[in-house]
Amino acid sequence: MPVPFKIHVTKQIIAQCKEVGVLDDVDIIGDICPIAVAIKNLFPNVHVSNEHIFPFGMDTKSKIPLPKKAQEFINEFDSLSISTDLRLLIPELEFEIAIPDEVIEKISIAKDITELQFI
Repeated sequence: MPVPFKIHVTKQIIAQCKEVGVLDDVDIIGDICPIAVAIKNLFPNVHVSNEHIFPFGMDTKSKIPLPKKAQEFINEFDSLSISTDLRLLIPELEFEIAIPDEVIEKISIAKDITELQFI
């Protein structure tokens, strides 16, 4: 049974990522975008596309769908790449994902699941 998990993209993370996609980082945008940074502690090799989270990197088949509000956040963030200071005006984002059992098993946290910020 999938485990719900809340992701918090704070203003601090948005500020930290404000220059993403502007410098010479086009190949790794999905590894260092605000949503990826928000969950690096859980998935160190995470890659985020505009529709999915790939918890173990883009080369894996494991993926978690992003809710609509997260997709809208990504689209807004990306649209402001020519005016990065405007990215700082984007509000914080909180959303929930459902982590599938096969992902839980791969990260070996099944026994420690209560120590994370699950709802």
